[in-house]
Amino acid sequence: MSSGAPSDEAAPQPVDGRTTRWSGQRDKRRAEFVEAALEAIVQYGPHASIEQVADHVGVTRTKLYRYFDSAADLHHAVARRASDMLTAKQTLVWNGPVSPMQLVGSTVSMHVRWRIEHPNLYEYLTRHPLSHDADGVSAINDVNSTVAANLAGVIAAFYRTLGLDERPAVPLSIGSVGFVESAVTHWLKDPAALPRREFTTQLTEWMWSLLNSALLKAGITIDPHQRIAPLSPV
Repeated sequence: MSSGAPSDEAAPQPVDGRTTRWSGQRDKRRAEFVEAALEAIVQYGPHASIEQVADHVGVTRTKLYRYFDSAADLHHAVARRASDMLTAKQTLVWNGPVSPMQLVGSTVSMHVRWRIEHPNLYEYLTRHPLSHDADGVSAINDVNSTVAANLAGVIAAFYRTLGLDERPAVPLSIGSVGFVESAVTHWLKDPAALPRREFTTQLTEWMWSLLNSALLKAGITIDPHQRIAPLSPV
């Protein structure tokens, strides 16, 4: 029998359809403006201004700020989107028989390719002050950290398949990403001095040497061109 006392639970509040529609529209427009900003970076360079972004999408700067709290808000959204794009282009999967050299070569080739195809975007993530986080860390660090984590999983699976301790996979992957990034940055300053295929081959061989060091230490010698199937799906 009810005592007539009021319930402790708050009654559900009606959802304002207009608010929901505006929220959805705002998110959609934000996404469109972010894509436009990426196109502006490609066209105008890594230091593309808010005015150039607004002009590229055909709106005023004032209207643009209806969807972003500030220039920093826009640039942070652009940096997140660019990071997701570049990370996706460097995702490595080892799910079938492949030679170690092919595996390493795929990693190197992916990085070289997107650096060549997206020079302004890379510079934007590296140097544009508004693409940095609150601590001043450039957005490219997020890309590298995600790529290194993916690579660590592949290296760990490789070592595990050969019966080796997989713990070195994390520091090795972090060092490898940094090494490849630095080498490619230097090469891009004068790519004519060393043809792309030759540079990629050399870089692949250097990376294999790092990966192979743990095998040699354990007394294991393998043909890097011989296909190996992972012990378990990566």
